[in-house]
Amino acid sequence: MSIEQQSRRDFLKNSLIATAGATLLANDLWAAKKEARHIGVQLYSVRDAIKVDAKGTLAKIAKMGYKEVEGFGYSDGKFFGLTPADYAKTLADNGLKMPSAHAMVTSKDYANGQLSDDFKKLVEDAIKVGQKYVIAPYMSDPDRLIGKQMAETFNKAGEYCKASGVKFGYHNHDFEFKKYNGEQLYTTLLNNTDKNLVTFEMDLYWVVVGKEQPIEWFKNHPGRFTHFHVKDHDPVKNVTVEVGEGDINFQEIFNAAKIAGTKYFVVELENYKRTPMEGIEIGLNNLKKLKF
Repeated sequence: MSIEQQSRRDFLKNSLIATAGATLLANDLWAAKKEARHIGVQLYSVRDAIKVDAKGTLAKIAKMGYKEVEGFGYSDGKFFGLTPADYAKTLADNGLKMPSAHAMVTSKDYANGQLSDDFKKLVEDAIKVGQKYVIAPYMSDPDRLIGKQMAETFNKAGEYCKASGVKFGYHNHDFEFKKYNGEQLYTTLLNNTDKNLVTFEMDLYWVVVGKEQPIEWFKNHPGRFTHFHVKDHDPVKNVTVEVGEGDINFQEIFNAAKIAGTKYFVVELENYKRTPMEGIEIGLNNLKKLKF
């Protein structure tokens, strides 16, 4: 073999190796990107069924393709009547994870410089079932009048959560976009909570109902919104509908998800035009058609 032939052979060999390496790298990057996109369903969407048969309902949700769920209704140390150990096993048996769950946190949970034992127990059990986030889903009427005090409560809750290995967050409705004490409550909460301790789960439906633009909030508070609640808006009935069946431009919003800092996309339904199970499956399939 001539020197020229040997050089050409080595060149081709090295090129093939480089191409294969580039392909593997591209595949790894694609897989990493895909893994970073968390799609789940808020179990409130199937609230009646899961209260009656938690194990059976979770099995059906897993069968339709969900890998993650978001909980609600933690009470008396149990998740839908199951102990943390039993609930964690049920999730695992169905190939499911529950990165986040909703649990009420009020001004009563931080008094005299101390967090309540109920809150501490909530965090303890959240860890047992594999949660990464504890999210307050709502704020009572009296607490809305003390926005800065609630922000401090959230900071303390976030501090305790961080020390325990999880993170604290808050989920909005539409009332947060009304003014309390001369300022929108959402602004008060965002401006007075520590970004290292408190995250936000933006419910896109309720932002639209509140006559606000999600992307403007992302720009003003980048990186604060680790979670989206994804449910569409029926402009005629002004109720929730399945993703892709309303007037919310999810693609435009998702294009700005990096600015928002969003990692978790949680399907939810509050109203039904078909059975809850059919609805969340349609929501999942339509959500997967979007780029994010």
